[in-house]
Amino acid sequence: MASTSTSGQLPHHHQNGGSSSHHLDAEPLSNRTLLVPSRLDNDDITINLDDLFSSPDDSETQIVVDLFKDERAPVVFWVRLVQEAWRIKRYTLALEMLEQGIAHLDTKGKCTLLCLKANYLVALARKAPKTVLSQPRGGPPLTHSTDPNHPESKLRDPHAPPNTKDALWQAAEVCIGRAEGTHVNDKTITDLKAVLMLARGRLDEASRLFESILATEPTHLYALMARARILFARRSFRLALKAYQQVLTLAPNFLPDPRIGIGLCCWLMGDRKKAKAAWNRSIVVHPDSSSNSATLLLGLAHLNTSKDPTLAGGEEARTEEYSRGIELIQAAFKKDNTSAAALGALANFFLLSGRPGSIKLAERMIQFADARILASEGYLHLARSLQSTGDRSAALSVYQQSSEMFPDQLLALLSEAQFLIESNSWPAAVNLYENVLRRNPRCAEALCALASIHAHLAFSDSSVVDSQAERKKAKDAYDQVLRLFASGKETLEGVHDHVVNKYIAKSERVRELARDEQMFVEIAKVWDDEMQGGERCLRAYREAQRILDEKNENEEDAELAETKREERALLATRLANNIGVLEYHRQDPIAAQESIEAALVKIGERIASSGGKISEQGDAALSVCTYNRGVILEALGDDELAINECYNQLLCQHPEYIEAKARLALIALRGVTGPQRQNNFELANQYLKEMLTTNSASLEVRALQSYYLYTAGLYRNLKDFARATLELDAKDAYALTARGIIAFHEARENRDPSREGSKMRQQLFVRSAQYFERALQQHKHCAIAAQGIAILIAENVLGSGIETSTMAGEVNTAMVAMNKNTRDALTILNKVKESVNDASVYVNIGHCHFHREEFERAIESVSPAPVSGCFPVLGQALNCERGTSQYETASKRYHKDQDATILQYLARAWYHKGVKDQSFNDIRQALEKGRLALSLQPRDLSIKYNIALMQQKGVQVLFDLTPQRRTLEQLRLAIQDANESQALFLELQNDPTDPAPYQKDFPRQRFNYGKGLLTRAPLIQEAQETYEATEQAAVDRARQAREEERRRRDEMEAQRLAQLQEQASRLAEQRKRMQEEAAQWTLSATFADSDEDGFEAEGKEKKKREKKSVGGGKKRGKKEKREGSETAESSSEGEEDKPKKKRVKGKSKKDRQKSETPGAEMDLDEDGEEAVTGGNRRKRIGRASKNIKSNEFIESSDEDE
Repeated sequence: MASTSTSGQLPHHHQNGGSSSHHLDAEPLSNRTLLVPSRLDNDDITINLDDLFSSPDDSETQIVVDLFKDERAPVVFWVRLVQEAWRIKRYTLALEMLEQGIAHLDTKGKCTLLCLKANYLVALARKAPKTVLSQPRGGPPLTHSTDPNHPESKLRDPHAPPNTKDALWQAAEVCIGRAEGTHVNDKTITDLKAVLMLARGRLDEASRLFESILATEPTHLYALMARARILFARRSFRLALKAYQQVLTLAPNFLPDPRIGIGLCCWLMGDRKKAKAAWNRSIVVHPDSSSNSATLLLGLAHLNTSKDPTLAGGEEARTEEYSRGIELIQAAFKKDNTSAAALGALANFFLLSGRPGSIKLAERMIQFADARILASEGYLHLARSLQSTGDRSAALSVYQQSSEMFPDQLLALLSEAQFLIESNSWPAAVNLYENVLRRNPRCAEALCALASIHAHLAFSDSSVVDSQAERKKAKDAYDQVLRLFASGKETLEGVHDHVVNKYIAKSERVRELARDEQMFVEIAKVWDDEMQGGERCLRAYREAQRILDEKNENEEDAELAETKREERALLATRLANNIGVLEYHRQDPIAAQESIEAALVKIGERIASSGGKISEQGDAALSVCTYNRGVILEALGDDELAINECYNQLLCQHPEYIEAKARLALIALRGVTGPQRQNNFELANQYLKEMLTTNSASLEVRALQSYYLYTAGLYRNLKDFARATLELDAKDAYALTARGIIAFHEARENRDPSREGSKMRQQLFVRSAQYFERALQQHKHCAIAAQGIAILIAENVLGSGIETSTMAGEVNTAMVAMNKNTRDALTILNKVKESVNDASVYVNIGHCHFHREEFERAIESVSPAPVSGCFPVLGQALNCERGTSQYETASKRYHKDQDATILQYLARAWYHKGVKDQSFNDIRQALEKGRLALSLQPRDLSIKYNIALMQQKGVQVLFDLTPQRRTLEQLRLAIQDANESQALFLELQNDPTDPAPYQKDFPRQRFNYGKGLLTRAPLIQEAQETYEATEQAAVDRARQAREEERRRRDEMEAQRLAQLQEQASRLAEQRKRMQEEAAQWTLSATFADSDEDGFEAEGKEKKKREKKSVGGGKKRGKKEKREGSETAESSSEGEEDKPKKKRVKGKSKKDRQKSETPGAEMDLDEDGEEAVTGGNRRKRIGRASKNIKSNEFIESSDEDE
């Protein structure tokens, strides 16, 4: 009996702190009387338990104990008496009676009472603190219980600390050891050892002991509960759930309640409804239980639900859930004020609500936490409470204690890192965040903070190398942040993938981070160093703008402080301005203008709301937006509006605003090609003098001055000025580029034919390349320096390194070298074109193509779209060409056909194309460009000479053509031009200008040559008149024959189409008829199959008919497929009048490359109709390509006739 009773009192330590001595809370035993046998007579001594413990004094119980000693009562009476004392919570009395019984009983009785004492000590350990703080901050130190019935109440020192769990566990271990020393074979000892191992967290030893118990007693309820507890601790939730369910099946009213464990397993497996149902059921089944586990878990569940942003009912429902959770946790705390989980929740509630006592609750949680993670959370709550009181040093120390107690405590680590950031301990903070991310790669807070630190270091580092490295790390970190935002969100309907705001975060903390507009502003700043990062910057700014607008809509303006409203208004202005700038760089000036003007409207509204006052920051934003509006108006071609409403107005308010003066100077320099050339030079010079007077050391101003000197042709002054700039800053890329350009110009102007002159010219070219190279080393995106190197390569002035190496069997000619050099130069110039928005790039590309004689490609090519440039252009169109389209781009887009030099390049390109193709029309185009250039510079002798030459060349080309390739009208026009050229050559011959841009004898020689050409003019003109008179009738007859033939072909084509339509309708009818026959055949087959299976049940027969019906459908599909092939065959038969094409068995790699050229965007068959796309596309292209002719140089059919 003793063994059974003691075994039934085994405690079970549950995860939630529940005590398995709940069975002691059961109703009192129905028999409240003990009948102790007497040794003197046969009468039993009657002891009434109710009367025995009714007195608070222990004297009567001592009499009974003495009676037990005298009568040598069996151990069962001792156990019964001790159990009753423990049940009424007279713990001290129970332990004292146990000690007396152990001293007087025999070995077996002593073993039983030692086991019972160990069991009670383990039960006391559950409510004992794990540790005791010697100097708590929230109140007096933790003392032992003042309850007179508690074993610690009789200590002499009333301020002595209470016994800890470890002390009680050690005492229990001593009792178990003494019980084992009695050598009594009692399985209760094994039970107690297992319970003690489980309480101490030694799961492996506890599991081994409990499994040995279950091996002999498979339905041992406490062992089954312990097995479930261990499986749960090892995260084997499904196995643990089965073990808890087994206990519930064996004993539905068992305590501790297995429903608690079932609910925990369901919760961690994701089924939270079942978890809550299990805990609610536990409360219903055991309403009077002293355990607070179910109530506490339900309260925590309500708190968790209150954090769900998708909860139906919105903020009101979340508030209600939070209130309900706090009520349940408070109820659980009243049942057991040593529950660490309840203490932590209440400490957090007190902290957030501003109530006093959070420090005391946190410290109590630390002392009663029986797991390291709970102790770590206790330190975390304590640190947060200390931080709220302003004791930051103590808070940092406690945060460190929390992370040391549990290294995965994210909040403690993040808080510690924040303290390091505040103290500017950047390396330590970075290291801490990186450690956090190693353990939790998806920690959004750590990622954002780490990215922000790297961005801060990138902007504040003095070393360029370190700054670039930190910027790269910031980009990588922010990329991870944005991917994390996207992975935890749901796509909105109708929003494209590249938009940042396409998701709604499921996690509230991630959602809050994603609503930080300053983070997106920083992302844009991080990416603004790359030329290809403009799109990312634009997306980030737009997202920041969207977040800010959303916040302004959701929050009442009256609720915001004045400083907060000012900050938001200023940020909105800056965002609109930055978006406008990026739109401008995307070559969308209209959108840029809208954004900048929206920013100006915001500033105006703010000024109006403040009574006409404007802050210093607001004035700065107004100045920047006004300036940017002026730049955009320039891009839109409205220079007058930009000057009057932007730059001049800005200079009235801020005369020191040098950027506005710089723009005015650039506008003046852009007008130096027109009739106001000198006035514009003087105006630009005036602005530059003002800027240099106040900002002589500004490298930007000096760069603009260099551009002015170059544009004005003051090369000597530019050389001295660039040298002075390099004395200020030897690494200035603009000054280095200017020195390179000057060196190139000096080399070009050095026309000394001697050996010393050639050597000096070569040295100057090399020096120019060295300056350009140094400029690129200082600024890798300096496109003007790259353009200079491309020009040097194209002109083959750097020595043998540019020339083509001699290949075996190949002659190294100048033409081969030039082709290679111009190809290499084109590679560089095409990259420069992407960053420099200037005419010089297109002119130089045109030069390269001109020297490659790619006139046709140049004329047919489409002018590229302009791209934004960042630097003032110091280069010019030096000698290297691409063709007419590049010259057209440079002339029309950038100079509006007002630059005589570029017009001469255009004239030269058209002239050489006309000479090469023997095309009078091309020469006329060249003449038109030359006359336009002469209208801009009427006194330029070189232009006059070129016009006269082109006029003379036109008549020469026509005279050399056959009558079929010219017309009488062209001859008359050419002869008229030739007469004008004679007058021009005579004028040039008598012009006294010295030196002239041509050799003095050339006009005279050309005049004599033209005189000879004009003597042939009457004969050629007469022959052309005769030809056209005799051939015109034949041409008319041929044209009439062609028209009749075309009409006949149209009629035949109409007949063929009518036949095809009739054939198609016939085939459609045939297909419909065949489908009906196939359906009838399928139905017949179905009935036949049904007759064979007629003995089966009707339901089964119906299923079989349905299956066969499906099978018939498949057969019909195959039938239709065969009919489709027959249709194709009949269709091909209907086109037998077409010539059959030979089958191409294979193609060489070269042929395949030809057939895959990108020029054919639409493939045509031999009849001119669109070719069939799909698998046979390549073959159709291959066959059709043999019959396609290029009509680039084919003359008109009239002339052929």
